[in-house]
Amino acid sequence: MEAIDALKQKVLSLAIQGKLVPQDPNDEPASVLLKKIKAEKAELVKHGKIKKDKQESYIFRGGDNKYYEKVGDIVRDITEEIPFEIPESWTWCRLSELGKLNGGKTPKQSDISDRGVIPYYKVSDMNQVGNELYMNIANSYLINPSNYPIFPRNSIIFPKNGGAVFTNKKRILLNDALVDLNTGVFTPYEAIFFNYIFMVFKLIDFREMYKGTALPTINSETLKKILISVPPLSEQKRIVSEIESIFKRIDEVKSNQEELARLKDGLKNKILDLAIQGKLVEQDPNDEPASVLLEKIKAEKAELVKQGKIKKDKQESYIFKGDDNRHYEKIGSETKDITEEIPFEIPESWEWCRLGNVINYGETKAVTYLECDKNQWILDLEDIEKDTSRILCKNRIKDKPFKSTKKTFIKGDVLYSKLRPYLNKVVVADEDGVCTSEILPFRIYYGIVPEYLQCCLKSHYFYEYVNQLTYGVKMPRLGTEDGKRGLIPLPPIQEQCRIIRTFSKMLEFTNQL
Repeated sequence: MEAIDALKQKVLSLAIQGKLVPQDPNDEPASVLLKKIKAEKAELVKHGKIKKDKQESYIFRGGDNKYYEKVGDIVRDITEEIPFEIPESWTWCRLSELGKLNGGKTPKQSDISDRGVIPYYKVSDMNQVGNELYMNIANSYLINPSNYPIFPRNSIIFPKNGGAVFTNKKRILLNDALVDLNTGVFTPYEAIFFNYIFMVFKLIDFREMYKGTALPTINSETLKKILISVPPLSEQKRIVSEIESIFKRIDEVKSNQEELARLKDGLKNKILDLAIQGKLVEQDPNDEPASVLLEKIKAEKAELVKQGKIKKDKQESYIFKGDDNRHYEKIGSETKDITEEIPFEIPESWEWCRLGNVINYGETKAVTYLECDKNQWILDLEDIEKDTSRILCKNRIKDKPFKSTKKTFIKGDVLYSKLRPYLNKVVVADEDGVCTSEILPFRIYYGIVPEYLQCCLKSHYFYEYVNQLTYGVKMPRLGTEDGKRGLIPLPPIQEQCRIIRTFSKMLEFTNQL
């Protein structure tokens, strides 16, 4: 959704340049508005509510068409500071001329409760979902507000200290409230439309004006000196109304895009489900049945055992359908009914099998950095995009040396992430390489198409199976024995190829949506 956010920023940018709505010659010019603000400030000083500003700024355009700023008795040319041209009825001023900049105060624990008089907001409260504009839902309230600075409604708040500075959040207080010491507050003077100032604030990137590294803090003096383009008050209101209207339409597009993304993901999952249930392509009676394929796999494994390349599988499984239409599994001399484990029906030419019986389950050679060809591909989990399994970047060992041992894989291996399998990262290797031990290279036995196995492992059925069995709270993993026992629906070889061709075409179509 970065494009949506960029579009909103573009709308705001046009607004503060006077390019979003037309000017009205009947509007009272912004210069008059600034005089009203100056009178308001003088009244506040008179009543002791604010201190007199000794650095009060006045910006004007000279007869030479240059911009000048007067502070006290000093006048200086600031033409180079002016970022863009504005309409004649507008004017420039410093942010400090439009309102008061303050910081909050964190109250004593004894002075707050879940019920009280005045809302109390913390920086973390700005994370309220679905509330990009106003702060109006408080979790804490002040019991005794007399000891704390209470900021009036329509004040703009933002993170002032700490890592939250980099989130660049801003909100408007909907009620008089207290905020914590990590929150900055800008209270616009009454003569100016607070919502226009908030729109300007949305364009200010606080990440460019902080000081300190251990505790990043927004530099208040830098913020006060920011140049603000000020339209006539009537135009401010027209601008805000137009922005709200445009943003509403943009949000509708965003919502539609999010809905489309959900529909697209749902469509992909449905296609995967159809693929592994034998419903994506028609069966061909001329295909060699999957039962023959399993016999060939069994013969291949026996030969590899004879050559000492793999160990004999003492838990080799044979799954079949009995005359009573129930599914049974034979391991050694023991046969048991597994009908309740079977997730769905498959065509007659297909067979059910355990994953561990048709692949060499991650049992590949472990290598050190010194043993590797430095031009080889090295794959880490963060290199794989979640859900799509797209390779985000291909690193070479020479550019990414490592200390712990890595697993080797070859072209055609199916690479499965056993760490956080809910991220659904499953890749078919298109070249040889090494990977983290958190990725299992599945080396396939005779007659299983790697891309078909990838479909099985990414399907909703297998995803649900795996995520019921993971262990570990913070970093869940799939155990080896549980992984090996996963049930795989196996079609004839020829049908596997037809499934992948059809699936690829349909996937391309959904991506084009």
